[in-house]
Amino acid sequence: MNLLLTESNLTNLSDLIAAINAKLDNKKIPQFAGSETNKVRDWFLKNYTQAVKDDVVDLKSSIKKHQYKDGEPDWMKKPDIMDFTGNLPNDIVDEINHIVDYFATLDQTDLKKIYKEPYKTIKQKVQDWDKELATSSTDTSKEDVAKKSLVKDTDYKIVKEVGNGLKWVKLLTPTSKDVEGDFMGHCVGSVGYEDKDIYSLWDKKNLSHVTIEADDKQKTIQQIKGKENRAPVEKYQAMCVDFVANAMMDGYTVKADGENIDMIKHSDVYHFDDLNILPEKFRDKSVFRDWVDRIFPTIVFPKQQKAIADLAKRIVDI
Repeated sequence: MNLLLTESNLTNLSDLIAAINAKLDNKKIPQFAGSETNKVRDWFLKNYTQAVKDDVVDLKSSIKKHQYKDGEPDWMKKPDIMDFTGNLPNDIVDEINHIVDYFATLDQTDLKKIYKEPYKTIKQKVQDWDKELATSSTDTSKEDVAKKSLVKDTDYKIVKEVGNGLKWVKLLTPTSKDVEGDFMGHCVGSVGYEDKDIYSLWDKKNLSHVTIEADDKQKTIQQIKGKENRAPVEKYQAMCVDFVANAMMDGYTVKADGENIDMIKHSDVYHFDDLNILPEKFRDKSVFRDWVDRIFPTIVFPKQQKAIADLAKRIVDI
């Protein structure tokens, strides 16, 4: 299916570009000096979009066969015409966020050169950067030394004790976020996170195991990561669910990484569809029950059933 998403056979390329742009807005990319164009945004809207058009970035799960309607242009009758569904898949959202984080590590001189670099080149550079980040993530002795240099209630504060010596802490300074990024093997220590609300799950030795990025003003959760940008390991899943459930009780919405703790995504927001994974104290709360009892069975599930039926009909027609 090479060159699937060219402008000639995708009916709503502008919607796809708008969806990518919305993810860049969520990252709050800083503006550049004076009248300069934003190099990061320009790269995505030119180089990344070109990779989408060339089918190098795989968006097949976000497109569907176009159903021709009376009055539309004749070219939309062709059998290979497709529609963008409006939702970017989770792996593409993660990739966009990660590339932005990589660009945030570059100085102004290097940023001015990225317009020359195609998607494949940047993807390789991001992979190399990931390997560098991962080198310190297993060195617990160095992490212990680094953590002891942090000052409680200055660099971090404990927000909740969760038992067995585990605790959620909020990182308060760029220094504490640098340490978190170094030993979790991800990008929280980069300049783009200095003003972010970052929470970390520490054990009794103050070693980090989970990082959560939130926006406490907007009341959103933006990332839920274990080491090296993976999902939190099973041992810490229950603590993550409890943290997120408490946040949702306070009005937060989960905008990304919900799949890392067994949530499902609908209309760009994550929900718990299995209340059994929640601590019992949350299971009768309306913020969770409304989804399971009302929205999912009456709105989401029927749409899924219709989509399956439409797909089956297309297969028979073909």
